[in-house]
Amino acid sequence: MTEQALQAIRERLPEYVGSITERSKGGFWVCPLCGSGTGPNRSGAFRIQGDRWRCFSCGRGGDVLDLLGEIEQITDFRDRLLRAEEVFRIDGRMRPTGVPMIRRESKPKPEPSLIPESVMRASFKAYDQNTFALWLVRVFGEPKALEVAFMYGIGTSRHWPGACVFWQIDEEWRVRRGKVMLYNSRTGRRVKEPGNMVAGVHWLLGMADRKPEPCLFGLHLAAADRSKPVAVVESEKSAIIGAGFVPEFIWTATGGSGTLNREMLKPLQGRRVVLYPDLGAFDKWKEKAGGLPGVDVSGLLEQRASAGDRAAGLDVADFLLREQGITA
Repeated sequence: MTEQALQAIRERLPEYVGSITERSKGGFWVCPLCGSGTGPNRSGAFRIQGDRWRCFSCGRGGDVLDLLGEIEQITDFRDRLLRAEEVFRIDGRMRPTGVPMIRRESKPKPEPSLIPESVMRASFKAYDQNTFALWLVRVFGEPKALEVAFMYGIGTSRHWPGACVFWQIDEEWRVRRGKVMLYNSRTGRRVKEPGNMVAGVHWLLGMADRKPEPCLFGLHLAAADRSKPVAVVESEKSAIIGAGFVPEFIWTATGGSGTLNREMLKPLQGRRVVLYPDLGAFDKWKEKAGGLPGVDVSGLLEQRASAGDRAAGLDVADFLLREQGITA
């Protein structure tokens, strides 16, 4: 294919977008990949600029070939080109504007492999060896520590001696994912030597190719109790510390600053939701949550933080622990 023909295909981006999705507000579109723009206020995040597109909600972007490949699950660049010729050409010529596209049924995605509940329940043991649980006892005392651990379904793993498991349980009480992590029982800090001690349960069970979409850690608690507002933080540890010290909220976690997206917040529609980003992540979370009804991004940490706090990248758990006079 010549560069001229390739550019001609790329210029069909607006037409292709118009055939697979619909306009939202402010010159944006409903994102055909993450669904941003389908909420009550129709505030989208998918934008076309020339022959490029980008969704400011899910972070994906590219040209028309990238979008077509995402929509139809075509990973190889040459296969995308062949499919683009089929979509945009008739008998080898660029089809005239207004001629209906030739549509091809996309291959259905394989069903994601949920983690069996029995696997999760089998991890509810050996808390006297679980270094994170032992640290929680130092913070809360044994009765409160066990209460919070059982509430969130914290498990114990044999992958590393003393490791814990944070389970992602969705609003239908399905076990979507599990994250194995190793903590220092004295400081409550993650162990990062000799390597980053984090592993996914799907990978450990040989299920890594068919993981379901992530959900908020603690989402099952928000689904069970709709009387309280929901706090969203980055780390599972922060959610658990928040739950212990500020029970007026249901505390949930994204599992990482870069994993927050609108799809993750969809089950909380109609609720009051407050996001508490780690220091340094306020602007990023503010952009991702922009326009979502009922969702506020708290600047409390930014207002209280010292230069040293910012340099250390502290989170809400650090501030709560400090208020209680507990140092790591």
